[in-house]
Amino acid sequence: MTTKTSKTSASISSSTSTFSYSYEEHGIRDQALREQLETSAAHIFDLGRRTTEQTFELGDHLAQAADLLADGRFDRWVKMRCGLSARSARNNMAVFRNLGQFRDDLVDLSIGATVLYHLSSATPDQVKAAIAFAEENKRLQVADVKAILNGSEEGEDKPEKDDQSDIGGITGLKALIAVKLREGLKAFIAHVVAICQAIEAALAKPRVIKEALAKEIQDIARVARQELESLALFIEPELDWGRNTKPTKFPKKSGWAEVNDTLYTLGGIDSWPKSKEMRDWLALHVLPVLGWAVSKQRKPEWPLAAAKTSAPEAAGPVEAASVADRHDVAPEVSVEATTGADVTEDGIARFGKALEEATGGFMTVTREVPRNRKQFAKVPPLADDAVVEAEPMPAVTP
Repeated sequence: MTTKTSKTSASISSSTSTFSYSYEEHGIRDQALREQLETSAAHIFDLGRRTTEQTFELGDHLAQAADLLADGRFDRWVKMRCGLSARSARNNMAVFRNLGQFRDDLVDLSIGATVLYHLSSATPDQVKAAIAFAEENKRLQVADVKAILNGSEEGEDKPEKDDQSDIGGITGLKALIAVKLREGLKAFIAHVVAICQAIEAALAKPRVIKEALAKEIQDIARVARQELESLALFIEPELDWGRNTKPTKFPKKSGWAEVNDTLYTLGGIDSWPKSKEMRDWLALHVLPVLGWAVSKQRKPEWPLAAAKTSAPEAAGPVEAASVADRHDVAPEVSVEATTGADVTEDGIARFGKALEEATGGFMTVTREVPRNRKQFAKVPPLADDAVVEAEPMPAVTP
């Protein structure tokens, strides 16, 4: 047993040999106490650069060591044995002791160690406010925590907002971008939520009135779509018709492309489905897609089928003028009518693919026979001209 303990001590000591500390000189002669302190030192030393979870772990190990050296020797031990200042040690212990009940939420939000140090002095209500702020704004900085501790949830917005427009250089530009992202995100979420609330109110009624709903949401939908593109997309390097810029596009069939298309469709009543199809479209497509866009979950699941098909399929800006003419039905081209009946299956596939790509998916190929067209199971052979004899003309009597 003694041999095993000695090996453990040697292993722990070798892992933290960068820093030296004489237990004898500081009056720590109890072997069990030394083992416990060395175990804590090994854990503290191994953590190194810390994540949010590791910050709590570090505070836990430091608190255990501090309880063992409650007679005032802890500060010198943590500095000489672990390479941490007494202030840093106290900060980490405060995080562990004061924020323990909020540990899971703070870890999920990946709050940095420095922010946790400042937050460790907050009341439970202030910590809850900080977590809510981080969830809404997707970040929590030291300035935000200071503002919350001073009684404001807006972070540095109020005291610095007017001055940021006068800050030059990359620093000033980053400050403006941060304000744009923070305020723009809030506005986008508010507009999408307003659209969803109006739709839910319309669905609660016995009949969905398209015109009434359009008056409530189509203008907001246009604004929300432009806000989304402004926040998430870049600008095309070439001008449109030599005058106007245009944003890049979300990847095809991606969730955000569907959100963008749905907002575009909501922005014009002419693109909406017929009245009898409105309820299903709103409940089964629009609300799930917009709810996905403003979900507070870290990785919300896509709510629609894998195919991500719309009902109706939203048209892009270039296609908008032809939606009414199409009546939301893409024409089908019969292979027999265009290529003849002797084409091979590979030929049909190549022809169909080329046609679909050339028309942007507007025209597709089908092998189905139209309903008004009768197809014979077996085509009777034509008679041979040499065999068929002309019937004699009937005699004409005067």
